[in-house]
Amino acid sequence: MAVPDEEIQEVFKLFDQDGSGIKIKEIGTVMRSLGLAASEAQLREFRAEAEKKDPAFVQFPDFLAYVKRMETVEATKSSDVAKEMEGMKVGLLYFFDKLTTKQIRESPPDSIKMADLKHIMSSVGEKMTEEEIEEMARDVRASCKMEDGRVNFADFVNLLK
Repeated sequence: MAVPDEEIQEVFKLFDQDGSGIKIKEIGTVMRSLGLAASEAQLREFRAEAEKKDPAFVQFPDFLAYVKRMETVEATKSSDVAKEMEGMKVGLLYFFDKLTTKQIRESPPDSIKMADLKHIMSSVGEKMTEEEIEEMARDVRASCKMEDGRVNFADFVNLLK
């Protein structure tokens, strides 16, 4: 989903208070403010390019070009949420429910514990705050089939799509 140029410029200006550009080290922060998640490798590439022009700051036209490249990368990613989340489900069942690999393979439960899901969200990847976790839990309870403190995993994946 492409971010309108006007919105990109507005967010850029929030970080560029004095008109000298944004600090090179803030490229990732500004991109995340736009909802784009650049990898560390991509950010290193952007920083290296920016440093060739100015050792400290990035001007809007260059930043806009980085954002457009990032949007292209995100659009071409063939990430299938359901497939990626299946690995998380197996991990939760193995580590928290103490199911063997054979049990998971032969008769996988269709639900996971809400407490385990909250734990993973607070400690793995881009960590969520308590407030964000509680908001997500409310969304899960409102949108997913729940039984005995367990969330239907397929419903949870559909919620993320």
